[in-house]
Amino acid sequence: MQTHEAAPGYLVTLWTYGLRPTFAEPRNAALFCRSLQALRLRLGFRVHAYVVLPDRVRLILGAEDPDARWLRDALQRLKSRFAREVNARSGRLGLVWQDAEQRLPLRDEADIARRAEILHRNPVLAGLVEHPRLWRFSSYRAWSGEGPAPLPIDIPGAGRRGSRAGTLISG
Repeated sequence: MQTHEAAPGYLVTLWTYGLRPTFAEPRNAALFCRSLQALRLRLGFRVHAYVVLPDRVRLILGAEDPDARWLRDALQRLKSRFAREVNARSGRLGLVWQDAEQRLPLRDEADIARRAEILHRNPVLAGLVEHPRLWRFSSYRAWSGEGPAPLPIDIPGAGRRGSRAGTLISG
């Protein structure tokens, strides 16, 4: 019988349909953060790091489940829940997300930390801000210990279910 070791985490990228700047509107970015937090509490996965950019979201997620199907289920539910809510708010119907998403398994806590550092630099690399701490919808401040993030995160090595500061932002 073969045993499966759970990947410590996955780097996930979700793109908006047609690369529309859906999250340039702060209330949509805040709605995404609230949707992610609600689903995280319901399904029990970990959110290690995230950044919400105008046309995409990058996440590092993890779970104890060695069967990676939890990730597919969580992403499908997250995309569906957010699309329903944002369409209802805007009074329109239509696609919100690209069909495809990128998923990259991460080897260990050090790999998660390296990827989180790169993920947090995305707003700087995109020319949106001069320093990661200035981007509102990111876990950078919680990772660096500089303050709260829009939603709590699970820092690897900070206790199996330990979270760092987060404040859910209304939008």
